[in-house]
Amino acid sequence: MMDARHYVLFPDVANAKALYGLMKTAGMRCTFAPTPREADRCCGLAVLYQDAGDRERIERMAAENSVRLLRFFDGAAGDPDRMKFC
Repeated sequence: MMDARHYVLFPDVANAKALYGLMKTAGMRCTFAPTPREADRCCGLAVLYQDAGDRERIERMAAENSVRLLRFFDGAAGDPDRMKFC
């Protein structure tokens, strides 16, 4: 599935849900994920997306739709069986 983990971090759940919906409508491969501990100490919801090359597209999509982002975070994939739901 995904070798590297690419996350979008948000100030709140409403913004995470808004961007997730936009990304899915645009046909991007993404899912909700907990905010990685290495990225932020606070508990939160992040969007995990597959293609690192989509970052500019995501930034543009968020700006055009007034979705607030905190930042992007790229992390190591770690355990290959983690985040497998099927």
